[in-house]
Amino acid sequence: MANMKYFAGLEQLENVWHDGSPYTSAKHFTGLNANGARVRADRVIEFKRNPSLHKCDARCQNAKGFKCECSCRGRYHGVGAGALMCEAA
Repeated sequence: MANMKYFAGLEQLENVWHDGSPYTSAKHFTGLNANGARVRADRVIEFKRNPSLHKCDARCQNAKGFKCECSCRGRYHGVGAGALMCEAA
C-alpha cells in the first residue's frame, strides 16, 4: 500500500480531504498547514512503503512523476532545480 503525502510549497499538509470531484490531481485536495490554516495542495507524492532513502538530488527535484523514495521523503520532489536548501541545525 502506498503512503500518499500532500504538499503546499515545501510544507507537508495534515488532515487532508478531497473536494468530492471525480479527479485526483493535487488541486482537488485541501489540508491544514503547520499554522492550522486550510491550504490547497499543489503536489501529491506517493512515498513507497519501504523506501531506499537514497540521498535527495536533482533526479528527485526535477522529477515529473509522483513517486518518491529518497531521503527528503517527498518534500523536494518535483519542485525544480535549486529547491534543496541548507537548513539551520
